Amino acid sequence: MMGGLWVLTFFIGILSDVMSGAIRYYTSLAGAPQAIYLPKVMMAACIVLIVSHRPKVSHLLVLLYLAMQACVSLFNGVGPGAVAFWAWTVLPMFFALLAPPEALAILGRPRARNALLAVAAVCMLGVLASYAGYFTPLPWVGASTVVDGTAVHVTSSTFVGDTPRLPGFGRDSAATGLMLGLLSTWLLPRFRSLTLASMILAVAALSIWATTNKTALVALAIVLGIERFGKLDTIRRAAIWAAAAVLLLPLASFAITAAINHSMIAGGALSSFRDRFENTWPLLLQGLLRENMIWLGIGPGGFGAATTYYHTNFGFNVGYADNVALYVIANFGVLGVAIFATLLSRLFFVSESKDRFAWTMLLFLLISGITTDIFESLGCLLFLGAAAKSLWLNAEGQRFRLNPGLVMSVRGRKSTL
Repeated sequence: MMGGLWVLTFFIGILSDVMSGAIRYYTSLAGAPQAIYLPKVMMAACIVLIVSHRPKVSHLLVLLYLAMQACVSLFNGVGPGAVAFWAWTVLPMFFALLAPPEALAILGRPRARNALLAVAAVCMLGVLASYAGYFTPLPWVGASTVVDGTAVHVTSSTFVGDTPRLPGFGRDSAATGLMLGLLSTWLLPRFRSLTLASMILAVAALSIWATTNKTALVALAIVLGIERFGKLDTIRRAAIWAAAAVLLLPLASFAITAAINHSMIAGGALSSFRDRFENTWPLLLQGLLRENMIWLGIGPGGFGAATTYYHTNFGFNVGYADNVALYVIANFGVLGVAIFATLLSRLFFVSESKDRFAWTMLLFLLISGITTDIFESLGCLLFLGAAAKSLWLNAEGQRFRLNPGLVMSVRGRKSTL
């Protein structure tokens, strides 16, 4: 029963992220904008049920570490409300990491694949509808609502020059593009028909292009190429290199910009990457060093989406890092990124999982994480947790594959991270 409830909550969470803009708009018209938070309430309930059913020492250690970091936040002047907001933001990752093995097995079955295909179709349809809305604007694009006295954007509308960033049914184009990349990475390796997979890929690629999310498009092209023509060890090694790039590129930007005063990267298609390399990454590291926050970070709630509603001023950009490693450093410091790297290393070098699907999904997330704060995307958090849990189970000696043809013996056994 717990496995079924977890899977239901997972699908509701994915669908709510795909439809978040439209859902928030129409629920606000009905006077119930809080309804958009129902999926996360269900995730919180699942976490309580799983942990209370079989508590582990690891659960306590994670809780103690987060409590310590919350004290760091309060010491740095971050309010309790911002800390709670951060916890609410990353809740889907903990929900996914606590997935029962039988729940992950259900995700690998054909019915789950078809359900996610339907969600992907809705997501692509939303982008097409958004394209039509460029001439006749969709009602939720650019709208805002009030939730408990706080003004909240329903769906943002932005442009790259004269080109619109199409959000579809979601809240913004970046989230929609990432979700299309996630769903495509999850689905395409599972279809044996090359014709069907190619058709889905073509529509997905065009939809991502319409969102102007270059990161998702590049990551999808690289990952599917490696998955299609590479062996399992190739996918695994590519994930290791991607993880190294996540950490080393920001450090390189810090060192190079300190030594060279002129730009080394051309503009055009690389203009966004140049801005990150020459401005966002080095300036964030400089700010953390200047304020002596590099070791423990600002603390959860003091950096990222929480600052949109809980304003803080440390003399440098605290809104975004555009890189997974820097996001962790800004929130948890060098100590936090060392713990994160240790956990990733265990997956890379201890797990002997043969699950190509989980490795492929992890590779996509790591490549996306080079220039994206994936910890603030509900879809990324859910897929990251599911992929990591699959690989972690194998590292613990429990044979598991997130595979449609899998036969498992999990009766009477509830295992959580």
